[in-house]
Amino acid sequence: MARNARRQLAQRLRELREFELGEKLTQDGLAAALSGRKRLSGAAVSTWENGESEKRPSDERIVQYALLFSTPDNLKPEPHVPSESSLDKTAREQFYALRRELARLRDEAEQEARRERAPGPARPVVNEMWRHDRDEEIVVVTSEVPEDELPGSARAGSVNYTRLARYGHIDAFFEMYMRIAELGYRNRRHRSANDRGIDPASNLVLVGGPSNNRMTRNVMRLLNLPFRQHIGHGDEPETFLLDGASEGTELGPVMADFEDGERELIEDVGLFLRASNPTNPAVDITLCTGCHPAGVLGAVRSFTHPDVVADNVEAIRAEVGGLTNFFVLFRVPVVNGRVPPQRLRHTMIMASGIGVTATGSR
Repeated sequence: MARNARRQLAQRLRELREFELGEKLTQDGLAAALSGRKRLSGAAVSTWENGESEKRPSDERIVQYALLFSTPDNLKPEPHVPSESSLDKTAREQFYALRRELARLRDEAEQEARRERAPGPARPVVNEMWRHDRDEEIVVVTSEVPEDELPGSARAGSVNYTRLARYGHIDAFFEMYMRIAELGYRNRRHRSANDRGIDPASNLVLVGGPSNNRMTRNVMRLLNLPFRQHIGHGDEPETFLLDGASEGTELGPVMADFEDGERELIEDVGLFLRASNPTNPAVDITLCTGCHPAGVLGAVRSFTHPDVVADNVEAIRAEVGGLTNFFVLFRVPVVNGRVPPQRLRHTMIMASGIGVTATGSR
């Protein structure tokens, strides 16, 4: 690793000692001249003149250097550091110039050393599910809050307009966007489903079901899936309806009724899907959805959370045979309103390659 700034400082200190005053000083002789109230050894001077060393003169020593080498008169009768008040105009100007130069060189050397000690850029997290070229554009498209539920700040005419106030499934969206940033994607963007200007031929990550994410609705119609997702209204769950299942048979959330009258979600269903983009097979679409927001968040975490991703990748390999053009439906336990990362070996309902008969329901 280059140490240019430290070597420049060391070289300049050596030049001062050997050439500046027309008479070469030994390291011990210079140390004796600089000692004053604080004793200094020749070994310390030698260390300062070594560009590979991490020792550099203090502010006080820099001033002493500048005073000593301000004029050859400071060698008589023996090398000594004069007071600033004793310098004539020419020597004082030389003192100021040397002090500025040495302070600059020392500061540059310190900055160089700090840069080397600082941790380098974090290496992107290794995650086999996300293999895109990190310079390709990737767009996270989340559902949008229904018009009749929008807060005032989500309306463009409001003085308090906040773009993200339109975004639905905000927990799942935020987690997904944060994770792809950690994975090293440099050309990432985000949109809500109703935004104009979303390029459907990009690498897309869709967050949320068909009720409030039109991109999800369109993609699920284009793909050959053995199920469809119910479009819910209000607080209705977006359940999954299996092809060939008897009427009324569906995969949905589990609610618990408690004696105090409270009703609580204790299990949702999540869907993670990765498929070639129907409008551009050179890129792909990732879909994370569920019956309720808990299922959507569970789908996001299933292949982005570092605690479970490696295990889930292996589970999908074992079940489907690869990591492209597949879907997996799984149960999402909910504990006190929280969604822990899912281990698919224990929660998988069905998984299949897209366009292939699904592996049975569990």
